[in-house]
Amino acid sequence: MKTLAFVIGLYILAVGAIGIFAPSSLVWIAQRFTTPVDWYALAAVRVAVGGLLVSVAKASRAPTALRVAAFIPLVAALATPFVGVERARATIAWWSLQGSGVVRLSAIPLLALGGFIAYACAPTRRTAEPV
Repeated sequence: MKTLAFVIGLYILAVGAIGIFAPSSLVWIAQRFTTPVDWYALAAVRVAVGGLLVSVAKASRAPTALRVAAFIPLVAALATPFVGVERARATIAWWSLQGSGVVRLSAIPLLALGGFIAYACAPTRRTAEPV
């Protein structure tokens, strides 16, 4: 399970990097989640990721910090029904009109979160045993 959390961390890190180097691609990714089915599927994925992070926190390099970081997707998932698809659509439209600088700035937290999750859940190195 820790390996899965590591891979998810790398994925989040990659999305953040895409947002910095190709901001229009991050806008395109965000626009994929503006239908009701996709919006609620995203909420389900957020719950799964948050639950996964909580479950692997004890075995990670930073258990307390990873438990705190797990609340980011959990809170986002719980807020999903209150935000609604129309408001999400309007927010994404407004955000995309702010220019590439704002999109790049909003990718930094993704980069940091993904990097932290990947670091905290990275496989441990095996040292060579003396012969």
